[in-house]
Amino acid sequence: MRRATRFRQLVEENHWTVFATFSIHFQRAARDVARIDGDPRLAAVTVSSRSFDRWLAGDLKRMPWPPTCRVLEHLLGEPAVALFGPPTGEPPSTTDAATAEAGPGTPTPDFAPLLTLPGAAPPESAGPLPYLGALESFRHADRQLGAGHVYSSLQQYLQTSIAVDLFGPKGRSPEADVFLAAAVLTEMAGWMAHDLGRDTEASEHFRVAFGLAHATPETSVGANVLASTSHLALQLGDAGQALALARRGHERMATTEPIPVLTARLHAMEGRAHARIGDDVAAQRALETARAILEDASAVPPPHWIAPFDQAALASESALALRDLGMLSVATIEAERAVALRGENRARSRAFSQSALAELLVQSGDLEAACATGVQLVAACEPLGSSRVTEHLHALSRTLTPFRDVPQVRDVLEQLVQVNRRRSALLASFDARPGMGRHP
Repeated sequence: MRRATRFRQLVEENHWTVFATFSIHFQRAARDVARIDGDPRLAAVTVSSRSFDRWLAGDLKRMPWPPTCRVLEHLLGEPAVALFGPPTGEPPSTTDAATAEAGPGTPTPDFAPLLTLPGAAPPESAGPLPYLGALESFRHADRQLGAGHVYSSLQQYLQTSIAVDLFGPKGRSPEADVFLAAAVLTEMAGWMAHDLGRDTEASEHFRVAFGLAHATPETSVGANVLASTSHLALQLGDAGQALALARRGHERMATTEPIPVLTARLHAMEGRAHARIGDDVAAQRALETARAILEDASAVPPPHWIAPFDQAALASESALALRDLGMLSVATIEAERAVALRGENRARSRAFSQSALAELLVQSGDLEAACATGVQLVAACEPLGSSRVTEHLHALSRTLTPFRDVPQVRDVLEQLVQVNRRRSALLASFDARPGMGRHP
């Protein structure tokens, strides 16, 4: 039933109608509640974009799960029953009045959870892939908040909902969609593990995801995993392996319908690998090919299982490749472009781009601009549950340290020390969560 609610009224008053904005405030409230109640599990409570849209529309069949209600009450300052009741100044609907007449001791007939506990399946599916809602929810939360906030939830989801559907009752074969969801979500888990500095787990996730991809009819699923594995190899310093994996991805894509976004990403990985090896001609050729393909990519929307790759991502990869080639001036231009193109709804990617730009500016001798970028980075990165972000902050600190006699630099270094101290406590809290200490 669609109706106006106090929830929508308050969200509009706070200008939180964009899900990304609401999600940031909800996650902060969840961490506050976890500290106030002494229950670390509450910090992992999340809301899917689908549920948020339903709440805004007033299309509420049942109250949210109690932990979710607890966070909402802390965030919006009113009881959950009031939040999902009529707006201030409006009379209750017939349904609301009937519920109120029943009295507080009378159970309502449909009080099952609208949202599941963190890690369980979202209540409804959407689109051609039955697990699309989960995919979008985990992807958005990971990008905006960092893997620390969602990795344990994704692990639980894979071990319960996906595993149950893969290994269901005897005599019932899993559908191809289940393998597709398992492959895509396992690949996503690999990136989350890497974001938390768990590269052995990340490699295992990618290996499993590639195996699951063979059980799907979509060749591009495996190519997408190969692109991610190539990226991980670059992060681990194995440029030869990264190049080989990107080429394998191209081989798979040659047998299926074109997906420009994925093809461009594979060329970008090739460019990064060539740059790391020192082949500047091959590196620049691969990056130019990626750029040309990406310019026409909007005409062919990618499938939902393909990891998005846009102009901001290409600019970021190009900056790193050009830096490895010693081309600092053009690398700085690409890094500036990456920061300019990357919106605040991709907080972690933006932080990586800001970090790369700050270091390039230091190497180019522009300490003033480097410090200004560093201040922006410090202000934005504190809530991100990402070990990689912490690594970037430490790298920037090491880059700035030789110039500590400059007042601006000294101020930024002090801010870096403070934010890293607080981030250490944040990341330690993730390690204490159920499921975070064991191999997936």
